Amino acid sequence: MAKTLLLADDSVTIQKVVELTFANEDIRVVAMGDGRRAVEWLDREVPDVVLADVTVPEVDGYALAEYVKASDRLRHVPVLLLAGAFEPVDDDRVRALGCEGVLVKPFEPQQLVARVRELLDREPVPAMAGVAVSAAEPTPGVEPVARAAMAGATEAPFAAAGPSAEPEPLEPPVRPVWELGLPDPIHAPAPPVTPVPHQAVPPAVPGAPRVSLASAFTALLAAEQQSHVPAAQAAPITEATVEDAVRRVLVRMTDELVRRIVLETAERLIKEEIEKIKANPE
Repeated sequence: MAKTLLLADDSVTIQKVVELTFANEDIRVVAMGDGRRAVEWLDREVPDVVLADVTVPEVDGYALAEYVKASDRLRHVPVLLLAGAFEPVDDDRVRALGCEGVLVKPFEPQQLVARVRELLDREPVPAMAGVAVSAAEPTPGVEPVARAAMAGATEAPFAAAGPSAEPEPLEPPVRPVWELGLPDPIHAPAPPVTPVPHQAVPPAVPGAPRVSLASAFTALLAAEQQSHVPAAQAAPITEATVEDAVRRVLVRMTDELVRRIVLETAERLIKEEIEKIKANPE
């Protein structure tokens, strides 16, 4: 069954990042743009984990965490606060409220997934409490049989070899013996070694700098938070501007194109004059 994550953050970037992060994690993300809507949702639903920004409008993250921890129906739900890198965090208040921690933005998606998984897997399982058996305690009736079987398996090869089986002595390696008075052996000279010319190793091409998701996350947040700069007003079109544009167009036109346009225009004017003459013979 899919888990439910309640996100209270007014940043559209944060909402999109969290939704995309848990798209393939079997976790449903419910995003709220302010704390008041998050409280209204909590009155109807029970999430599995809550992510709340400390400065979310209407009802901030601290008040939202206090609301969750003070409710008998919701106090078991873990709450993880979100804070910017330069936003002050009241650690004493975080501990007093019983929050599970603070995650600093921007963060890597893998870091968020690991932290949320840790909170979700922290639920106790009563049925497995008395099943664990200490590894130091031997199981009655099993260890002697296992030892006997292992002893038989390890001693069988030695018993088959016989009581007097001993490894055969190894003969020393045969070494050349030189008699006194004989000349030293003549060794053939080694062939000359041709030196290999040194080849310059081309310098390694530096790879493209790796852009982490946290860096991209930071850029998106900065773009979202910065004020919109009004677009510069277009310069008024004057006669000089038109003449300059015409001059630039004419310069780019080739001689052949100019001649073709002139011929077509002249031909059109001649045809028009002929039609006028035919219409008015006088």
